[in-house]
Amino acid sequence: MTLDPEFAKQTTDLIQQTLELYKKSGASPRVGEVWDCEKIGDFLCGFFVGEMVGSALSAFQVVHQREPTADEHLEIIELVESHSKEIKEFFAKFN
Repeated sequence: MTLDPEFAKQTTDLIQQTLELYKKSGASPRVGEVWDCEKIGDFLCGFFVGEMVGSALSAFQVVHQREPTADEHLEIIELVESHSKEIKEFFAKFN
C-alpha cells in the first residue's frame, strides 16, 4: 500500500459518511426525466462512485500538493470498490 494510512482512513470515512447522507436524503424524483435514464439506481450508483473517486483525488492533491501516482490512484479507486456491496445494494432500490 502506497497511500498513507491517515489519508486512507479519511477517504474511507468520507465514503461511509456520504453513503449515509444519500441513505437519509434519497434521490430527486426527477433524476429519470432530467438525465433520461431507465435504470435510475445504476445511474445514481455510477454518479456516487465518480463523486467519491473525484473527491478523494481532489483531497489527495490538496493534502499532498501533487498528483497521485498511478498506484496511488488505483488504491483510491480500490478504497471505493471495497464498499461496492453496500453501495450497489443501496442504489439498486432505485431501479
